[in-house]
Amino acid sequence: MILFGAPRRRPRRLLGTAVGCAALALCSAGPASAATYHAAGTASLEAAVAKANAASGSSTIELAAGQYLPETTLTVRRDIAVVGPAGPPGAVIGGGSVTPFPSDLLRVEPHAELTLRNVEVSDGGGEGAPAIDDFGAVVLEYSTVAGNSGSGLWVQPGASAVVRNSTLSDGRAFAIVDDGKASLLSTTVASNKGGGIENRGTLSLTNTIVAANGGSGDCEGRASVSDHSLDSDGSCGVGVLARSNPELGRLAGNEGPTPTEALEAGSPAIGRGDASKCPSEDQRHFSRPPGACDIGAYQTNAVKAGSPAGPGGGSGSAPASGGLEVRAHGTLRGRRHSRITFKLLARAGRGGGTLRYDDAARRVLLTKLTLSSLAFDRRRGEATLRGSAALAGSRRRVHVTLVLVSHGGLRGLRIRLSSGYYESGALLGGAITFAGG
Repeated sequence: MILFGAPRRRPRRLLGTAVGCAALALCSAGPASAATYHAAGTASLEAAVAKANAASGSSTIELAAGQYLPETTLTVRRDIAVVGPAGPPGAVIGGGSVTPFPSDLLRVEPHAELTLRNVEVSDGGGEGAPAIDDFGAVVLEYSTVAGNSGSGLWVQPGASAVVRNSTLSDGRAFAIVDDGKASLLSTTVASNKGGGIENRGTLSLTNTIVAANGGSGDCEGRASVSDHSLDSDGSCGVGVLARSNPELGRLAGNEGPTPTEALEAGSPAIGRGDASKCPSEDQRHFSRPPGACDIGAYQTNAVKAGSPAGPGGGSGSAPASGGLEVRAHGTLRGRRHSRITFKLLARAGRGGGTLRYDDAARRVLLTKLTLSSLAFDRRRGEATLRGSAALAGSRRRVHVTLVLVSHGGLRGLRIRLSSGYYESGALLGGAITFAGG
């Protein structure tokens, strides 16, 4: 197929980039342990990628708000998560300075995984080069891929991508080229001049909008699986909501860390998603009301953290007066049958809380909680806490996402840290209670 008068070709492999080991003389020191790196400018982002590539395990790069303009392709050779701020202003990785042109902005090598969370990717690629070139695995969460000269995301044969609560919009070429396996959940793919999704692999669409794309239309190659999704020209094989206009607004900030396309009043996407598969938050980290699920990355009646819940008070954070409170304590089984103990007290609308989480087997001890949001899904009996905590044994803090479930006879806890730590399990003993909300 020909785009813009030039044949599309496979992006060539780029060598000797500024993030390579040789360029930064980091390889000679030997592999480093997985860690969290911080970046507040282009040079520190490039250096952080190089250090993460040299690490022996998975790493996290935390971006300060601002724009990052690398001059060469950022190549990912290990499992790396790049995480921007959870609220505005956000972090943007732009490809306008990458040389030679056209080149990939981000390239993921085989056996590596790149997670982009709360990040906007723009002005990348061109002609045969995509903004994100995936030969391994890519996870996009709460992110926007928009305004790119090349395809937004190219999933190469044998590679995989999971796109969740994200927007791919306003590109000159296809938003996604799928030659591997791509799964889109609560995502919006819209207004791309070259087309929405070119599928020659396996494509799954769940609660996803593919609409108003030019060129080859919404989909060139129908979805392998579709659940409660919508397209505007009938080319994606979504069923009931084929040939539906989702009434999308223009790409805008909408109070989130990354741009989104709001649903206008009367949109057929409102309330038509599969609530059982809907994330508790939309792309902006606004809480979706329990039992209500709009198709796409934007929820019309979502509640911003720190704002009063809407009618019915079903979901979201609330101010300190009469807001949601979570109390929890107990034990759960960790790896190799070790015991993990925890104690938590947090209240929506307050910047702090108390937390002690002790996984002695893996030497993870968390204290001194700072709370950024607290959301409640009444239907699932699930509270989601986001913030940061002090990591004992170091002088740094780590981002914390903590999900507590208390529904019927089920009581459990899931915790994820920006350092790569993850644990999930049912309580062996203790209690979890939710008040207010």
